[in-house]
Amino acid sequence: MLKDAMVKSSMSFCRMRPLSAVLMALLLLACRDRGERGDDSARGLLPPVYPSGPASSTNWDVDAGPVMLVSLGSSADSASVILPEVTDSTIASVQGNSAPVAGLSFDLFGRGGKVGGSIAVAPLQSADAKQECDGWPLVGVRAASSGWRVGFAGGHAQAIKLDSIEAMPSTDSAALAASLARVAATLPSASDPTFRGLPSRVRAAYTFRLDSVDVVLADIVRSVNEEANPRLEHLLIIGERQAGTAGKYNVAYYSRTAGAEETTQVTEVLAAVRIGPSRKPAVIVNIESDDGRKLGLIERVASGQWRSLWRSAYTDC
Repeated sequence: MLKDAMVKSSMSFCRMRPLSAVLMALLLLACRDRGERGDDSARGLLPPVYPSGPASSTNWDVDAGPVMLVSLGSSADSASVILPEVTDSTIASVQGNSAPVAGLSFDLFGRGGKVGGSIAVAPLQSADAKQECDGWPLVGVRAASSGWRVGFAGGHAQAIKLDSIEAMPSTDSAALAASLARVAATLPSASDPTFRGLPSRVRAAYTFRLDSVDVVLADIVRSVNEEANPRLEHLLIIGERQAGTAGKYNVAYYSRTAGAEETTQVTEVLAAVRIGPSRKPAVIVNIESDDGRKLGLIERVASGQWRSLWRSAYTDC
């Protein structure tokens, strides 16, 4: 009997060993799963990271450097620091942060070309830490000359001088304005029929040369002057033609906005530069509406082709 009991006990133990192994494996998997979920929770608590490499989701040209400065306009010695990887959905996370400019100096540019080089900056505290709007970190700009509009970290950009239509002889400016009006008339009609057939006027225009190509930048306006509902259309055009010729400009890029006069989005040209070792031509623009603004880069991607490749987060401070 004792022998039979011992055999039965041994058989029961053998049957339990696989079951125990299964239970142990399940226990280990459960512990590992809890650990992984714990890691995910920890990662969720980390502050957002804005990569500076080619994996950027905002299409920022990494050859342009880690950040960009934009003059506040009212004073040459202060600027906003544009963080290119920040988006509309993450702009709130940088409010109150100090500008990440340690170890950087900047080259400053305006429509007339390069205004200053190797300029030092220092972070400034926001005047209102509890402001209910979104803005960029601020810096003080040391020894800055007036007239600069944008800045890039030293060595990342080279100047392109823009010639304004306003500084041209009257016959040349009139000829350019007429040429631009004809170019505008060749573009697809606006979806808003209110502006069809109305005359165009050149609000601002600039020309410059790229090797064997002449380039024009122009903001062309049409307006409906109804007292009760004044409306405005802005047409931003970039055109190219063979250098030194008097032919018409071929449209390489355009964008059209229209709406009520007080709310219509307006694009202002801040400067033009060549970016990085490949010297890619780019135009920096300020895109402003009645309640805020974005910054943008329009780059030349091929002969006769320009594209809006990057826009900053929207700010309303």
